[in-house]
Amino acid sequence: MLYRKPKNNCAAPAGQGCCDLEFAVIPQNRPPTIDAGYWIQASAIGEVCGYDHSGSISISAEGLVPLGVYTVWFATDRGLRPAAPLDAVYTADGFDPNRLVVNSDGILNYYIAPLDFNPFKGIPLPGGARAIIQRVVIGFHGNRTTNGTVPGEYNVTFFEQLSADVCYREEGA
Repeated sequence: MLYRKPKNNCAAPAGQGCCDLEFAVIPQNRPPTIDAGYWIQASAIGEVCGYDHSGSISISAEGLVPLGVYTVWFATDRGLRPAAPLDAVYTADGFDPNRLVVNSDGILNYYIAPLDFNPFKGIPLPGGARAIIQRVVIGFHGNRTTNGTVPGEYNVTFFEQLSADVCYREEGA
């Protein structure tokens, strides 16, 4: 079975520890109103951590659209899921729990979300299934709303700008 690879903690049990996120820009997903040279200057770093029955995700970024509305998502084998606790309330009004606050200089100083599940073991779904997290995505909302538990219409209102793979290791490795 695959589990996430813990960072700097080889003694951690399978599925526990932290994984650095190394984001890359997705240049083709930019809104037509934003200059390509500006769009690709974005950068971000982050970390996903998993523990027994909880976890966290933290992200810092710069070069984003100043005062832009962004959200962070877990890209899973079952589609995009908000990078937020399972019990979070979504209103789709631009202030959902996975919203990133970008300042007037295009900087996200720090985003951290405590999670009520271990992200390395997947996102629990009804019926006992789990959505396996493969990547973390930072997306821009051209319509300035967060759209609740769905990102919006791809390349119309929602544009994936940055993406980072989440590391794996074999159980017992």
